[in-house]
Amino acid sequence: MMAKLSEVASTIWANATSPRKYIRRYWIGTLLILAATAIFFWPMITRAASYSEGGDAMFNAWTLARDQHCILAQSCPQYINSNIYYPHPDTMLYSETQLSAGLLTLPLYWINNSPLFSYNIWTVISFFLSGWFVYLLVKHISRGNEVVSVLAGLAFEFAPFKIAAVSHLQSLSIFYLPLAILMVLKYLEKKNIKWLVFLWLSLVLQFYASWYQMAFVLLAMSVLILGLIAFRLTKPKQILMLGAAVALAIATTMPLAVQYVRFSKANHAAFSVADQTKYASSLADYLTPDPSTIVGGVFYHFHPHAQSYNLDSRSFHGITLYLVFALILLMVFVWRRGSLANWRRYGLAMTFLGIGVAGFIVSLGPLLKIRGNFMYPGLGGGIPITIPLPYLLVDRFLPQLSFIRAVGRSSGLVLLALCIGLAFLPGVLKQWNIGNKARTGLYALICLLVAIELLPQHQVAMSTHEYNYNLNIPAVYKYIKAHPEVNNIVIISADVDYPNAQIPVARAEEVMWSGYYNRNIFNGYSGYTPPEYFSQINDFSDFHSDDVAKMRALNLRYILVDKQLSTSNPELANQVDAAVHHKIYEDMRFSLFSLQ
Repeated sequence: MMAKLSEVASTIWANATSPRKYIRRYWIGTLLILAATAIFFWPMITRAASYSEGGDAMFNAWTLARDQHCILAQSCPQYINSNIYYPHPDTMLYSETQLSAGLLTLPLYWINNSPLFSYNIWTVISFFLSGWFVYLLVKHISRGNEVVSVLAGLAFEFAPFKIAAVSHLQSLSIFYLPLAILMVLKYLEKKNIKWLVFLWLSLVLQFYASWYQMAFVLLAMSVLILGLIAFRLTKPKQILMLGAAVALAIATTMPLAVQYVRFSKANHAAFSVADQTKYASSLADYLTPDPSTIVGGVFYHFHPHAQSYNLDSRSFHGITLYLVFALILLMVFVWRRGSLANWRRYGLAMTFLGIGVAGFIVSLGPLLKIRGNFMYPGLGGGIPITIPLPYLLVDRFLPQLSFIRAVGRSSGLVLLALCIGLAFLPGVLKQWNIGNKARTGLYALICLLVAIELLPQHQVAMSTHEYNYNLNIPAVYKYIKAHPEVNNIVIISADVDYPNAQIPVARAEEVMWSGYYNRNIFNGYSGYTPPEYFSQINDFSDFHSDDVAKMRALNLRYILVDKQLSTSNPELANQVDAAVHHKIYEDMRFSLFSLQ
């Protein structure tokens, strides 16, 4: 009896001390990355419930809010039919659903049900997890080297590629990939099925966060598994188990994926080769520093007319990371036959190189751009020629991926491979017999160069316009939320947008707040737009009495007039009032009318 009690006590103590060991092992890097994240995002953190950049940021805030309402079964009879672009069906499929992000942000919704709060805080968390998961992965591969692990984490978190995606929440979900790779390596070493479960979970969360990133992550996982096979880094049974975990993750996302494929086919929601080329990276993008960095500031001072040709992203990952990775590849190749550990290191390094090369090739899109053009003079100045790239095969044989327009975002795989490559540096330097002082100096130099090439000089850039910086839930939307009968609303205004708005704000703002009160609105903002939408909303905004019958034919039951955005026709609210004679709410900005 005493022996059993002693065994139980030992188990409890082991489980209790395990977190302490984990904290002792990782607390320095975790705190450094957390502090860097907090410092960079402090302006956004302090205005988490009252700031939005507009455009895609507001749309992503709505997406999370709608997910949260559906998960909680709040006015969500069918998930794929969201509350925007009413009465059109399948409106949740118009863009990324980010369902897993909606699930994970439920605690934020319970703290503050403004869509802005969940979106801004999850943006900050996504950045932190990007850095932290790479830190954990590199520390695992490097066998505990704190310097290169923290450097890799900060580089992946704050490189220009990530800063350019700050308002694209779905792109930030790439943080699941380093976690998935870590789970693969843990499984290969520990041979414990729990790591496959964690791998499956991380992939499912990734796939339900972004279809874009799902495609890129599957590419990376395919290269990783092929590398394990090619370099004989594991047994066939483990390869089969890894493949089964990935396949199961894909199968788990099928219920929603099937709906996306159906919608895309029915609505021809695909992007052409011209669109994909437009949003692909050029070779020059990989060599052009970002102006937010120290190197970029100097570069643009001497080259004021230089530019990034990728309209969606940034592909400059510095020069230092490339040089370090090249040195590592050379050394591990030379030493590959020295021992089993050397061969394993060589195989892993080459596998991560393969992930980076795959990302690089895809990021160039279907046609090669050296700078901004994909057409080049023919021989003797004749007919211009284009240079086809492997991505054309995707359009030909995998049309299911034609929803991807911004193929340049796959450059994130290049960045990730370069950051992971740092994990092999300590082993190379140790085998190279470099002394402690020289090693410390080299680490310091690499850290300095990476910092001036990749890390931003300033905190997160934020617009100070009133319509970005001081957002509060309008009183009329609180009224709508408190009155369930108010539904099927069309929001009209005479002006297209706020004065001097650089990106769409007003239209996206209407959608964002609909995520707060969760009622059907005719208005919309997304990656896909119904063909007749703009003509209809413009007709309604240029209000005439015959528009009432058109609205009723669409089963619209309420009209919300934005008086603040009707400076070109300040009588718009009065015109609606004269036509329907049923005003039910009014404040300084809005007038709400019933069509019933």
